[in-house]
This record gives sequence, C-alpha cells and structure tokens, in this order.
Amino acid sequence: MLEKRTNWSLFVLAIFALCTAAFADEPARSNVVRLAVVNTPQFSGLLDDLLPGFERETGITVEVYGGEDVYKKARSGKADLVISHYGKKGVERFVKDGYGAWPRMVFANQAALIGHKSDPAGVRGMTSVAGALRRIADARAPFVHNDIPGVDYLTEIALESAGQPDRQGWFIDSGAVKAAAVLLAEEKKGYVIWGALPFLRFDAERASSELEILVAEDPSLQRVMAAIVVNPDKVPGVNADGAGKLLEYLLSPRVQARIAAFRVAGSDLQLWWPAGRNN
Repeated sequence: MLEKRTNWSLFVLAIFALCTAAFADEPARSNVVRLAVVNTPQFSGLLDDLLPGFERETGITVEVYGGEDVYKKARSGKADLVISHYGKKGVERFVKDGYGAWPRMVFANQAALIGHKSDPAGVRGMTSVAGALRRIADARAPFVHNDIPGVDYLTEIALESAGQPDRQGWFIDSGAVKAAAVLLAEEKKGYVIWGALPFLRFDAERASSELEILVAEDPSLQRVMAAIVVNPDKVPGVNADGAGKLLEYLLSPRVQARIAAFRVAGSDLQLWWPAGRNN
C-alpha cells in the first residue's frame, strides 16, 4: 500500500512539473498587448481616445492595467509595454536590471498653478510659473507647498528662477500633499501646485469649489512620460513584437498630433503634450 501511494505521489508531481514547464514556455499571445500604465493617461480618457485606432489597424487587442505598481506587474510577467513618468521610482532599476528596453518619450501631462478664484496676486493667465510665484511673494498671498517629490523639485526650480524670494509670511510648508494641500490652499484663499488632471478629477467630485487652474502654459510644468518594451529574454511570455507595434503607433506623427489635440471633458486647456522625438 505504501509503495502504491508513493508511486501515485510521484505521478502527480510529474504531471504538475510538466504543466508548469508548459505554462512557462507558453508563447506570447500575438493578438494581445498588455499595457501597464500609471493612472493619469487612463482616467483622463487619453487612452480611450488613442487605442481604438491601433486595435482597428492591427487587429491587436490592448489590455490596459492602470495603477502605481506598473514595474512590479512587468517584472512578474503581466505586461508587455509599460508607460510611466520618466522619473518614476523604479524606471532606472527596471532598465538596468535588463527587464526593459531603453525608455522612449511618448507624451507629457501637465502640472498647474492652482489658485483661489479671487486670485489675490493677479496671476491668472500668466505663462511663467516663476513669474507667478514672484508676484505671489510680493503680494504676500498664501502659497501652500505640495510636499511630493516631483512638485517639490518643480517648486524649488521656480523659486530659484524667481530670485529666491524670502518665504516668510506667505510660503506655507506644513507637509500637506496632493488633495490635502489643495484643500489647505482653498481654506487660505491662496495657491498650490499639483497635477492639472488629478486636480480636475478631485474638483469634479466636489459640490462646489473656490479653486481653479490659473497658470498652466509654462513648459516647465509638463511632466514627461516614457514607454518601455518589456524584455522577452528576461520575462517569459512577453509579446515584444506587439508592444513594439503599439509603441511605433504612439510615436507616429498622426498620433502625436492627436495627443496635442486631445482635450479632457470639462476643460479647454491643453493638458497632454506630444513628447516623441527623433534626434
């Protein structure tokens, strides 16, 4: 009886091993590209505008995952193409570890100087965020520092360009981030810098708001995003050919022009910018 049980156990283990090996060697689905992308391109509607054309032209279906853990998804074999902000944590390590090809810039979204509708410093419509901060400092109007790395860096550049005005009496650095910083700016009837798209999404969920986008046209406010094809030699089952075709489509002049023409519902501002380059 013991011998029969042992033989049966060995048989089950052998079948499991064969199934595992077969799954590991499963070829990539040539008619599907799995795109892992950070949240903004998805919730803004940009991908809904761009991807149907690719699917019609190629017959390839794009399965989109939107979230913050895009490089974790790709490392675990659940993505063929990844799109994130170029400076997102994990990009450099992902490429250096051999998991992805060289990043290609595809588009940029938009940060903005957001302020109270009363605009106490009179910055509405300015095209320089540094000039706007200089004016806010001169007026001693409240400015809430949004303490997230990308915005912190951008703010410091703008302050340097503005001549490093004395921060006493107007610059509020309480550690508030994202929506909390926006709400504090509203409470203080002042200003804050945040992503234009996250702000519009947050603002749309509220019954009433005293804030609006006041400065957005400064190129320094653009936040570039890169696309990376996952390496099939490092991650089994990757459809690198399909991912390459999707990347080529996104970088084509007509799609780059479509990115420039895209507008988010509820806003006439250009919040997406073509970033493809052939230098």
